[in-house]
Parts: sequence; C-alpha cells; structure tokens
Amino acid sequence: MKPECQFEDDVLMYVGTGRWPDRAPKELTAHAATCEVCGDLAVVAQGMDAERAVPVSARVPSAGTVWWHAQLRARQEAVKTVGRPITFAQAALLAACGGAAGAVFGATTGWFQRALHVIAETTQSVASRVHLPQLPSLPQTDLTSFVAVYGPSLAIAGIGIAVAAAVVAWAFREG
Repeated sequence: MKPECQFEDDVLMYVGTGRWPDRAPKELTAHAATCEVCGDLAVVAQGMDAERAVPVSARVPSAGTVWWHAQLRARQEAVKTVGRPITFAQAALLAACGGAAGAVFGATTGWFQRALHVIAETTQSVASRVHLPQLPSLPQTDLTSFVAVYGPSLAIAGIGIAVAAAVVAWAFREG
C-alpha cells in the first residue's frame, strides 16, 4: 500500500478542472514527476476525465415509464398465475364431457353399436383364417393369461391416459 501525499488533493483539483499539467504550478508538476502517489493519481485522473468526455448515446427511460412497465409486467404475471388453475379445470371438464358424450353416444346409437359389432366379427373371421407360424411354446403363466385376456383393455386405458396427460400438458403450456 502506498503512503498518502499532502499534495494529492491539489493534483486532483488541477486534473479535474482541466488545468493539468499546462496551467498547474511548476512546483506541483515537478512534485508529481518525483512523487509516485501524485504521479499515479494524475495519470489515472486524466484517463478518467478523458473517458468522461466521450459522449454517451444511451437513452434512459424516465422513472415513470420504468414504473409503468414494472406494473404492467406484474399484472400480466398475476393474470397468468391466477389463470392456471382455471385452465386446468377447463381441460379436466372438457375431458370429462368428452368421455361422457362418447359413452352416451356409444350406448344409445344403434348404428354405432351395429358398426362395432360388424368390425368385431370381421376382425374375428380374418383372425381365424390367418395362420401364423407357431412360436416356441412358452409355459403358461398367470401373467401371459392376464395379458391375453386384458391386453386390449389395458392398451385402450394406456392410450386414454396418454391423451389425458397430453391435454393437461397443453393446458399448462397455454396457461
């Protein structure tokens, strides 16, 4: 750490007023040439004055404009935060209404029931005529019989869960 010098304030005043070194007293410029503290101070202060003289082209908005933008952003975030549960509830209601409408439509529409019956019979008749090569026989376990009996139902349930998850993800993304 460098010691202080009694002439630091004088050097700083002459540099700050733009009179260094031409219009400063000769004794002070001679002292700054020999004193390490005053010499460094003069160099650094001149550099800072030169930097301060460069015009800055930044446009700073007024305090009122900054406050207004902050208030607007806070309101928008509050609306988004409050709207998330509402959007989730709307998505859940839409999924429930779609499921209920599908169940009512499927249970009450005769032509739809006949079409499903025709599709099931066609699938069974095609499956009975197709002869696939036999795989090596696996021991019959409870798991294989469970999958054979409940596999289609599990697949449909999995697709339904995936669709419901996609609807919920969409609702949160939009909210």
